[in-house]
Amino acid sequence: MRTRVGLSIIAFLFLCYMLVVSARAQDDVASVSTITTADPAANGSARVVPVTTKSAEARDLYIHAMVKLENLHGEEAMQDLRKAVALDPDFALANVIISFPTIDPIVDPAEQVSAREKANAAKSKVSRGEQLIIDWITNTTEGHMVPAIQAMNEVLDEYSNDKHLAWLAGVWMENQQQWKRAIPIFERAIKLDSDFAAPLNEVAYCYARYRMYDKAFDAMQRYIGLLPNEANPQDSYAEILRMGGKFEDALIHYHASLKIDPGFVESQLGIADTYALMGDESRARTEYAIAIQHARSKSQAANWTMNAAVSYLREKNFSGADAAFRAAARQAHQDDLALPEAEAYRMMATYQVDSNTAMQLLKKAEAVLDEKHPLGAAARQQELALVLRERASRAARDGKISLTSTTLQRLQQMADASQDQNIHLAYEGAAGALFVAQGKYEEAIHHLEEDDHNPVSVRLMVTAYQNMGAKDLAEQSAKMLATWNEPTLEQALVVPEFRTREAASATSSFKRM
Repeated sequence: MRTRVGLSIIAFLFLCYMLVVSARAQDDVASVSTITTADPAANGSARVVPVTTKSAEARDLYIHAMVKLENLHGEEAMQDLRKAVALDPDFALANVIISFPTIDPIVDPAEQVSAREKANAAKSKVSRGEQLIIDWITNTTEGHMVPAIQAMNEVLDEYSNDKHLAWLAGVWMENQQQWKRAIPIFERAIKLDSDFAAPLNEVAYCYARYRMYDKAFDAMQRYIGLLPNEANPQDSYAEILRMGGKFEDALIHYHASLKIDPGFVESQLGIADTYALMGDESRARTEYAIAIQHARSKSQAANWTMNAAVSYLREKNFSGADAAFRAAARQAHQDDLALPEAEAYRMMATYQVDSNTAMQLLKKAEAVLDEKHPLGAAARQQELALVLRERASRAARDGKISLTSTTLQRLQQMADASQDQNIHLAYEGAAGALFVAQGKYEEAIHHLEEDDHNPVSVRLMVTAYQNMGAKDLAEQSAKMLATWNEPTLEQALVVPEFRTREAASATSSFKRM
């Protein structure tokens, strides 16, 4: 399992572990700091970031929590962090860690909002380095990307030799889908310390995004070698093997992860996702049920329930998908979880044959986001961007150019205001869909290439290339889709068709031989 940042991060939480290697007491304030390289002499005069708390016991809990977060033991880490802030309510950095949302949340939204408020209330009592980290996390969570980036750059400038901060910046870029920019930053962190495990995990995923699997597998093997008794390296290796189409090998490593730690439920989810990508949807749903039963929070269970619902789409069982998504939306509503509720309605809209039904579902998704829920502004804006993307794309296919144009304008305004790469990509995908619908294929490609890690956009690229007479580029994109192995809604909607085409083409070629 990869660590994640930018509205989807357990990895970001790991920052603070990286700032906690040695401890010192000063007056009545216990502060923790770090040596930023394996060789202290190599660190030069670079300063270290202090972590401020009034309680030595809270400090120890914090250190233990960050070690657990490093190895993706999130639930146990959060228990330690909650004890730490109970001992010292002004423990700003511990509070801001609790506040940060994750893809598979182990902290529910209401607690995140409360913790973020406490961190900001105590900000004046801590060091400048801590203040910059709090600003970085808070602004990212609230969708204020420009000040978030400014805070990130400032703390990086002040601690320029810190391998952990370099790693963190790479993770942040990675989760803004800026993988090419992230790779050299991770490589720099590894160069500073070849035994630094965390960037090996991350850079492997970046390589895999560009199908550089030899480099990805090499990094994963080094990661496993550094942490042979931890579950996450096996889990991560399994996921990258799966991305490369090595499903049986992936299952072996997922089971190896669970053998190391039977409670590492993310590997149970990985097993379910793997069977789903293999086309064994019934077995996948059985495995999803086990993962959901052992989920660490209602938010995590809601996310994994969505994966199970998507499995029906690969079977083209649309009534089954409808029932599963509606059940997920109802449960999310009961649990006051706005994001998965909105996601369920948006996902339902994507495969509806009737456009009126689709538009009503999208309207319902947007209405959920407009309601008062404990949800960070950035998460709200990112989901709204996906709703608007689907609305614009559907309207473009239906020839409703006016609706498409006004929706695109909203998306562009959101992207310009936030500088959020995820919102930017939603705009590019929707703009590409409009130009394909209008037969303006060169213009479409210009936009779709920006979103070329989304199967829906790549499918539109195939259409555009075909109509432009660029047969080789169309075939190249089609083959890439046929080997797309990420367990997402977009994969389920697009990839099975291209796998069928590729198999038929291979059979035809064999017969001619």
